[in-house]
Amino acid sequence: MPSEQLTPPFPQAWALAWTHELALLDAQWQGGDSVPGSEIHQTLNEWRQRLQRPERSQEEWFDIVDASGRPLGTTAPRWFCQLTGLRCRVVHLFLTTAQDLVVLQIRAHDKPEWPSHLDTTVGGHLKAGQDWTGGVMAETAEEIGLRASEVERWLEGGKLLPVDDAYEYYGVDETSPAMRSRQVKQLYAGQLTDWGLAHLHFADREVDALYLCKPEEAKRLLTAGSMIAPGLQNTFPKWWAWRARHQA
Repeated sequence: MPSEQLTPPFPQAWALAWTHELALLDAQWQGGDSVPGSEIHQTLNEWRQRLQRPERSQEEWFDIVDASGRPLGTTAPRWFCQLTGLRCRVVHLFLTTAQDLVVLQIRAHDKPEWPSHLDTTVGGHLKAGQDWTGGVMAETAEEIGLRASEVERWLEGGKLLPVDDAYEYYGVDETSPAMRSRQVKQLYAGQLTDWGLAHLHFADREVDALYLCKPEEAKRLLTAGSMIAPGLQNTFPKWWAWRARHQA
C-alpha cells in the first residue's frame, strides 16, 4: 500500500504556536509510556478538528509501544505518531545474493517521505496487531513481491535472521510541521535463492527500482551521504557489524 500522505503544512497564522505545542507534547509524552489511552485519543480528536482530517478507512494505525517494542494497549494513526513522537515499531530487511551483493531499494519518486532515495531492501512500520515476523513478511510481499507462503523458495534456509535485538531510534525532520520518528526498530537479514532473485518484482508503488552492489560500495555511498534515506543511514552500520561477526 502506498504511504499515506503526510500532514499538510500548518496554516501560517498558527504554524509557530502549533509547532511549539507539539514539541511540548512530545517532551511531555516521551513516546507514550505513561500516558493513558484516553488522553491520547482525546488529543488525537482535537488535532483532527484543527487539521480538518476526519478518520478514513485507509489510515494506517500503529500500536504504541514501550522502548522494548511491547505494545502498551493503545493505537494511533501514522500521521499523529509523526506529529507527537508516539513510539511505534519499524522493521528493516537486508537481503543479499549468492554473489554477496546487497539488494537496496530506490524509493518511489512520488513517495511523500524521502522520494527517490536509496533505502534498505525492505522497510516499514508494523500495523496495529502485527508481530515482528508478520510485519517483515507483509512488508516484503508489499514492496518486492516475495510472499511468506513461498519463503522456502526465495530465501536460503527458509527463515530470516534477526540482526541483534530491537533498539530505539529517535529523530526529528524539521519540516513544517516537524516529523518526529520515535521508533523501536528490528533488523533482519537473509540470502536470496536464485529463484528469489529472479522473482523480485514491485508489488505496489512503494519502490521504483532495486540497486545491487557490494556491501563495500553501499558503505561508500552512505559515507558520501547523497540521496540516502534515514532508515538506511541508521541501520546499515548495525547490519555491517553483524555481518562481520557472522563471517568471522
